[in-house]
Amino acid sequence: MIYRLYRSFLALSIISCALSVSLSQLFLLLSFVFFLFLEKKPKLAGNLVKILFIFYSWQIVTVLYHFAVAGFDTTSIKHAFRDEMKDIFLVTAFVSVQGIKKEDKTFLYKTFFVFSLLIVFTGFISIFSMTRLSRLISDLYKTSSSWPYQHHYGKIGSLNIYLPIGLMNTHLTFGGLLAFVFPGFVFRLYDAWYNKAPKLKIFSHAVLLLLISIVFLFNNARSSLLGALASVFFGIYLLIFFDQDISKKVLKRTGIIFLFFLIVLLTGYQTTSAVKRVVDPLFGGEKHTDSGRTFIWDSTFPLIKNNPIFGIGSGNYQKEIETSRKEREKENRELAFFYEVTQRGHAHNDYFHLTAVFGFPQSILYLFLFGTILFTLLSANIPKSIRFMTYGLVGFFFSGLLQCYFQDDEVLIVFYFLLGYLNLYAEENLNLKDSQERNKIG
Repeated sequence: MIYRLYRSFLALSIISCALSVSLSQLFLLLSFVFFLFLEKKPKLAGNLVKILFIFYSWQIVTVLYHFAVAGFDTTSIKHAFRDEMKDIFLVTAFVSVQGIKKEDKTFLYKTFFVFSLLIVFTGFISIFSMTRLSRLISDLYKTSSSWPYQHHYGKIGSLNIYLPIGLMNTHLTFGGLLAFVFPGFVFRLYDAWYNKAPKLKIFSHAVLLLLISIVFLFNNARSSLLGALASVFFGIYLLIFFDQDISKKVLKRTGIIFLFFLIVLLTGYQTTSAVKRVVDPLFGGEKHTDSGRTFIWDSTFPLIKNNPIFGIGSGNYQKEIETSRKEREKENRELAFFYEVTQRGHAHNDYFHLTAVFGFPQSILYLFLFGTILFTLLSANIPKSIRFMTYGLVGFFFSGLLQCYFQDDEVLIVFYFLLGYLNLYAEENLNLKDSQERNKIG
């Protein structure tokens, strides 16, 4: 009974990540509570578990350090857990997945696939919706005082086109979720074609890939697109050199399909204003955030330089960046306006933000986490279907070069669910290896 409740709430939490962050975290809390009461709990000893433990241990060390520096004022800890440290709770997503029984791994795979489908379909519908679809969820528990409109791109024929954000609140958050699921659709189509699946199955995967490609293109979150492309290239690399599946013939056919897509895109660019407004920002046109990032980074570097080991502390970024920004304005008076109007909630780069807040040891550990994920995908004998589902974890670290997705709880919770799912197979292989070694000794 307890296991079934745990499994149900875990599935609901994963699926509701596409619907509402509040719902997903509520179901995550319930699934974790029931996980704690499971009779048989997994013995976690894999590399991913170890690096996550060290990663967050260092964060706690920095919190205690700044607590001591502040004269043991509890306000320091309150601020810490009101900002960056609040996301430590989301690690329970990683832990909760580990309670799934071996026979239910397929059930969990289907759950992630349902989440992926919700992302695609809500994204596609939102292309044609003048108002944000999130009202469908928020109106269940509160009355909307206004109608939140979506960004209007223009028209394709008689259809009004809007920037798709699914059921999320920002296009960047939705872009982060798209980057997780996009590689799965790419490689599921490839796998169906490669294994000569029924034509209907191949066609359905092709349609889904087309839909998510359209949504991703119109979403226009370039940081997420960068991450998704990195994930796909990594997957192609494994297919060529690791699985040795892709021949020159396959590459040629793929190139022809990609060329056809580019021709269609170019035709749309030349004939419709909506597509033109989507494509131009991808190459720097009509975008005003690129220069803004440089001002944010320039203001963040002094924080890193002055606090290289323990950082400025969780909860202190917005206060410290204001001081740094004012100093940079004095040194560059002709740029004062740009320093003043640039958004300053985070560093717009995961590596810079983590280093500024927690010091260089944290960013080094973050790179170790990335390396451990790569090592797991390359060497842990992970089934192809699971690799396809989790390739988005690789792109996450590339998206972080232009955006703070590690600070976005709507994206981070999915990161930990997928990482936990990957760890399920890594732990299974580790236990199998240990068992074989014991048998040899015996």
